[in-house]
Amino acid sequence: RIIKESVFKTGNVAFLVSSDSLQVLSRSPVMLDVLHGIEDSLAGCGMSMLQGVINAGRQLPPIVARGGVDGVIIWPNLEGVHDEVIETMRKFKIVYVMTAIEERLPGDRIQNNNRQIGRMAAKYLHSKGHQKVGYITPSALDLQRNMCNRWLAFSNYTGEVGIEAIQVIIEQSKTDLLEMDSEKEDRVFQEIRNIFQSEQRLTGVFVTCDSLTAKLYPILRSIGIEPGKDLEIVSCNHEVPLLAGLDPKPVTIDIQAEKIGRKAVEQLRWRITHPEDESQMTIEIEPKLLI
Repeated sequence: RIIKESVFKTGNVAFLVSSDSLQVLSRSPVMLDVLHGIEDSLAGCGMSMLQGVINAGRQLPPIVARGGVDGVIIWPNLEGVHDEVIETMRKFKIVYVMTAIEERLPGDRIQNNNRQIGRMAAKYLHSKGHQKVGYITPSALDLQRNMCNRWLAFSNYTGEVGIEAIQVIIEQSKTDLLEMDSEKEDRVFQEIRNIFQSEQRLTGVFVTCDSLTAKLYPILRSIGIEPGKDLEIVSCNHEVPLLAGLDPKPVTIDIQAEKIGRKAVEQLRWRITHPEDESQMTIEIEPKLLI
């Protein structure tokens, strides 16, 4: 144990986030839960978290560049980061949280189990007798990359049990659905109204993130559809602040965000103490259905 602990030379871990995602991080309850899991787990090991920003026009935070950390946790990706910065980071063990595979700088990944999430939502709607269901998701690129397996699992299950399922993509330029001007609000309203005032007649929907569910409730009511009565909703992420004002509260899938953060720390510490192991792992945290 003494030998293993000696590899932690600084007692610091860097959490690096792209500048484009800073606002999402500060406003997203699910990512704040991930961050809390990281901080709490590190504190329990007697370690500290240093938070920094990376982007195309920025060098690594000086303390990271100098080797003042034992390892790095990254969210969501290294898109646009210069190659020389990537090369500097190769001396560290890397763990990514809730992101797609990063080709230039491989590392372990800790993420939610999107296949299980999609199947869980479809299975619940089937258990309630729905025969025509929808899958509603934002179009933002990062979300599509991370959530494509949700739709595949959702549609595969509905196909197996003979339920008709349609995918509804809400056009959105940014991942932060809470930050929308009136024009974008109107666009979401029109898209939702067109779906539910058509002949689709959906009786149940799976909404892939709570921020979109929060937007959906007032839109549905404005066109005469009562959530929980006329339309059953399964939401996702279990972001309590976003769901708190909804009545009735939807069934939601808890992606175990804080556990993802804790697992990231556990995996990073394991990787640092096993430098000889060159494998790359993707660890998926199982979701929970909260009814």
